[in-house]
Amino acid sequence: MKEITRRQFMVTATLTTGFALAVQPISAKTIATDAKGLVAGAVKIPVKDGEIPAYRAMPAKRGTFPIVLVIQEIFGVHEHIQDVCRRFAKLGYLAIAPQLFVRQG
Repeated sequence: MKEITRRQFMVTATLTTGFALAVQPISAKTIATDAKGLVAGAVKIPVKDGEIPAYRAMPAKRGTFPIVLVIQEIFGVHEHIQDVCRRFAKLGYLAIAPQLFVRQG
């Protein structure tokens, strides 16, 4: 068996350690914006032939607020989209995310 030099050992050990760290699972925390100081929740938007469900968030104080339309992902208005609405509301907007595909079932 061929002897390995100290330099070769260090290069191999460094590459192996870097690879091992790169393939470790990432343990990211989910960002969740609280609804403190907000009016947030599910609402129904009246339309010509019924209602469209939506999620809205806005500051709890009275006043008029600029409106932000938050477009859902293919998965619908899930927790992340609701969190985006709450983030906009914390910045002083009325954010609404309608369930755009509700008529397609």
